[in-house]
Amino acid sequence: MSASSIGLPANIFSPAEQVQVQDIIHKFSQQQLQWLAGYLTGLQHSNQQLLQLINRIPVTQESLTAEPLNGQDSITVLYGSKSGNSKKVAKNLHDKLIARGFTSVLQDMNQYQGNRLKDEKWLLVVVSTHGEGDPPPAAEDLHAFINSRKAPALDSTRYAVLALGDKSYASFCQTGRDFDTRLSALKAIPILSRVEADVDYEETAEAWIESVLAKIQENFGSAVPSGLPNLQHTSSVNQDGQLVSGTQIKYSRKNPFRATILENIRLNGRGSAKQTHHVEISLEGSGLSYQPGDTLGIWVENELSLVNELTEFKRYNTTDPIVYKDTTLSLEEFLLKHAELTTISGSFLSAYCPFILDPAVAHSLKNILADKETLSSFVYGRDILDILVQFPADISAQELAAILLPLQPRLYSIASSLSAHPEEVHITVGRVEYEANQRVRRGVASNFITGRLQPGQEVSVFIEENESFRLPANGDTAVIMVGPGTGIAPFRAFVEERAESGFGGHNWLFFGDQHFTTDFLYQTEWQRFIRQGALSRMNTAFSRDGQSKLYVQHRMQQHASELFSWLENGAHFYVCGDARKMARDVKQTLIGIVCEQGRMEPEAAVEYVKQMVKTGRYQEDTY
Repeated sequence: MSASSIGLPANIFSPAEQVQVQDIIHKFSQQQLQWLAGYLTGLQHSNQQLLQLINRIPVTQESLTAEPLNGQDSITVLYGSKSGNSKKVAKNLHDKLIARGFTSVLQDMNQYQGNRLKDEKWLLVVVSTHGEGDPPPAAEDLHAFINSRKAPALDSTRYAVLALGDKSYASFCQTGRDFDTRLSALKAIPILSRVEADVDYEETAEAWIESVLAKIQENFGSAVPSGLPNLQHTSSVNQDGQLVSGTQIKYSRKNPFRATILENIRLNGRGSAKQTHHVEISLEGSGLSYQPGDTLGIWVENELSLVNELTEFKRYNTTDPIVYKDTTLSLEEFLLKHAELTTISGSFLSAYCPFILDPAVAHSLKNILADKETLSSFVYGRDILDILVQFPADISAQELAAILLPLQPRLYSIASSLSAHPEEVHITVGRVEYEANQRVRRGVASNFITGRLQPGQEVSVFIEENESFRLPANGDTAVIMVGPGTGIAPFRAFVEERAESGFGGHNWLFFGDQHFTTDFLYQTEWQRFIRQGALSRMNTAFSRDGQSKLYVQHRMQQHASELFSWLENGAHFYVCGDARKMARDVKQTLIGIVCEQGRMEPEAAVEYVKQMVKTGRYQEDTY
């Protein structure tokens, strides 16, 4: 088909526009058409109309298989992700490189062999930090490799690092810092300084991507296309291929949906020491969708009692104006809705030190900041008021507002299948409340959700994808799920999804809590799933019902032979819950089972589970 014979849809282009488009395309070379097709392909996910146009561009098969523009070196975009954020950023960068005519390869650290580093000419690294400064599971091997004696000299490699992290943790962006430091030590050449992004990473990541593209463009020269300007799409195409005018609202962290609470039910029986709630939320009219394994983000508010205690202690006037992001708010509104008051970070403490009145007291805080383990232990369970009391400072309300971290949304594992509950999302929330240092402490999100949100009220929500916690693509694959306490949430979604789809894969659930009579979460639902055959088997562990404490890992050991048999037959293994102790104990127990039942050496058993992680057969959703 010649360029002049392209048939353009009359419902999209006027006759005059059709002539203009025909004229422009007729003047393009095959190489230019190849680049344009690649660029539009990179945008097709955001507008189906573009996909229709791509299919009408006259690019010959020969041009699609031609050499890359200028025959330049390949650029490797390497990501290490836990929840999928690093992957999304890396994919965005990769697509933009391709659209601009570069040769780019997108690589998961989980699948990347360290000895390939010596051959890299361009290496762009996007990596998150897991927990207290650890690399995410996908990055563990490569992180260990570059810090070993096997790591090669990289004096021919140019690189850049984007580190994703969470400032509420003491070791903010530590993994990204590790990669940057080590690549530099191996003589790799940075094309720009490392950039660190907090949980609100999108704008920082986009700016980093543009800086990287500019540096690469500068190196290869003007012969490489600079790309088209970003396009804002305000139209869509319906199922019949017709253009639909108007703007489609896309809800996100920055633009959350105001959702209505449908149900807020306490799951624990009378007499339980716990308060666990099942919360159902309407997504009607939002267009939001999710998969089992995803999380729901909820924008919450601080406790008014904590705000009052803080302002009374500092003798601040709650009506005083505070400038926050170029907006003037009352101090009370700022502290309630915009300030992180229940989580202490190293960055806040560092910024707070200069305001401390007594040099000796300031020195003691600096000593805490100097040691990672000491700092991690110190901040656990403390809030901002604790710091103000323990380390008196001459700091105004505006100065305090300037160094407080912004209040972040809280993420909850989704406890429902969209197939089973159309236009709804469910979560399982455990209320956190305890006493320490003669004060009652309350989890900001858990108390906001369980205590203040009643049916009919609204709350701001968004969906956060978690590509690292997914059911097997093959519905006939068996799954083993370990979820004590509120860690049961995503497995309710898993089993609901499989029940709705009619998949034949067997499902085995391990659940644990304190007492059978009061803490067996979703008990009647599990019994129904067992009767229906959607749940093949279930083993429970109630730690306070016997003379000795019994946990899920003990149940795993009791069924070690069959559990290993399931693994040998290809079962996927999932863990959800506390990362500090439970998840580690479960993993060590699984390694022990593999060692014993597989009659392996300990090192071989560790490698067996590590390979499960690499191939996606072992997945964690921990907090």
